[in-house]
Amino acid sequence: MRALVSPYSEVLRGPGALAFTTSALVARVPISMLGLGVVLLVSGSRGSYGQAGVVAAALLLSLSVAQPLQARVADRLGQPRVVGPLLAVHAGAVVALVLAVQAGLPVALVALAAAAVGASLPPFGSFVRARWSFRLAGTSLLPTAFALESVLDEVIFVVGPVLVTLVATQVGAGPAVAGTLLFTCGGGLAYLLCRSSVPPRHRPEPGDENDPLPWRTLLPLVAAFVGMGAAFGAVEVSTVAFADEQGRLPQAGLVLAAFAAGSMVAGIAFGALAPGQPTRRRFVLGLALLALALVPTALVSSLAPLALVLAVAGLAISPTLITGFGLAEHASARSRVTEALAWTNTSLAVGVAAGAAAAGPLIDQIGASGGFLVVVGGGVVGAAASLLLPRRRAAVLA
Repeated sequence: MRALVSPYSEVLRGPGALAFTTSALVARVPISMLGLGVVLLVSGSRGSYGQAGVVAAALLLSLSVAQPLQARVADRLGQPRVVGPLLAVHAGAVVALVLAVQAGLPVALVALAAAAVGASLPPFGSFVRARWSFRLAGTSLLPTAFALESVLDEVIFVVGPVLVTLVATQVGAGPAVAGTLLFTCGGGLAYLLCRSSVPPRHRPEPGDENDPLPWRTLLPLVAAFVGMGAAFGAVEVSTVAFADEQGRLPQAGLVLAAFAAGSMVAGIAFGALAPGQPTRRRFVLGLALLALALVPTALVSSLAPLALVLAVAGLAISPTLITGFGLAEHASARSRVTEALAWTNTSLAVGVAAGAAAAGPLIDQIGASGGFLVVVGGGVVGAAASLLLPRRRAAVLA
């Protein structure tokens, strides 16, 4: 046990590390709640998983477009000058979304409100990884720090789905969605107070045009992450529909938590092993294993086997994400790290949106089994895209 804990304790021992990591963790809990909360809110109000998928997709697509832009501005102006205004807009957008659904407004207006929610959510995952990159660049502890953040992401996806499902089924889906603001704003304001670890602003200089984003690496990474995200988004909508078909809707969150728990366990072990520099081979293998493990989701007939299948598939997630983030960070110039990490984060959101949007209509037509076909397809797309990564050892992609 000490061998597992020691690398993480060393990373967190630095000045202010525990504070900015904890506050960022709280602030990004809603990432695991908003998509599912919207599906529960819209499907419960309108009886359509197709409309729920469209609204969830609008939220996640707007997030995916906005977050790289937010990260680029943060590189130029500094994270504190970006986070505060975004939190204010986000709070208003969440309230508007809940009211729009409850008022029975047309789905187009509801989707517009959801888009505002996504576009105003600060990219805390990219921000906190940029802080680690600034603090630990060039050291053997950076992969462990990235592993820590991926483990914390999975903690979020263990707790978030259970929490939002519990509140939605016991209190109401509207309060469940609105309640995400307690985490976003509370954690976000605490994160703003962690000034000592903020990466320095990058002031544009004449030579900056020589620091382009590493698109030869980023484009295949983005495509692979989109495929992974599509599988994740379809899993979320399909699991809710499957639990509903079984008359066990309150247990949907527990099944999704099993998916995240498998990833969390693998992430803890992976980070503690201090795997060193990321490699192309590790990323390709991780996505191949994930795609293979997701195939049985289309074959299960009850919730318990589905939870087991998802838990096993989850074991491939964290190591693959950690490696992917590492590849993006390693290939990027210092002046573009936050932006590069935002592209990988946001490509996951694009995939989640696409997966949710594709699964919803299929579920309406043929049931939850149709949604799980999207899950399998997303895994295959991600694995195939990873093969397009360049093999150059200079970019740590061999």
